[in-house]
Amino acid sequence: MGPTKHTARSVLETFYDEERKYMSAAPEERDFSGIAAVLSPDFKLEQTSALPYAGVYTGPEGMQDWARRMSDYFDIVDVKNPEIFESQGSNRVVVLSNVHFRVRKTGEDLHYPLCQAVTVDLEKGTMVHMQPFYWDVHELNQAIGHKP
Repeated sequence: MGPTKHTARSVLETFYDEERKYMSAAPEERDFSGIAAVLSPDFKLEQTSALPYAGVYTGPEGMQDWARRMSDYFDIVDVKNPEIFESQGSNRVVVLSNVHFRVRKTGEDLHYPLCQAVTVDLEKGTMVHMQPFYWDVHELNQAIGHKP
């Protein structure tokens, strides 16, 4: 297999840029097409069962459902300073970062360490799978008024 025009970093940075735009937009102005373009048709997002947006979200439609749910809670979802750890030739990466959430209802700013396990299709430049690991799920739930 020869070199590809995509890297895990370029795919993720595009995703993060598009996610930032989507989350910050007012509900009636949200455009999901930028995020959808970075996802494979069979993309899977797995969210922990302890959160109000728990579950497995499949394909761009599933991701849009998750993003809508997230943006109902937060008007800022910004992954900061992602460090991408990858093994040469692997399509799987681990991302260590900090995430900034701002609670839509209260304006409270939350800053947490975040880890994401991501699988990328390097040929197509799309994400295939993402599994985030949140630092403080209890505090996050308190901030948004969710009682699991």
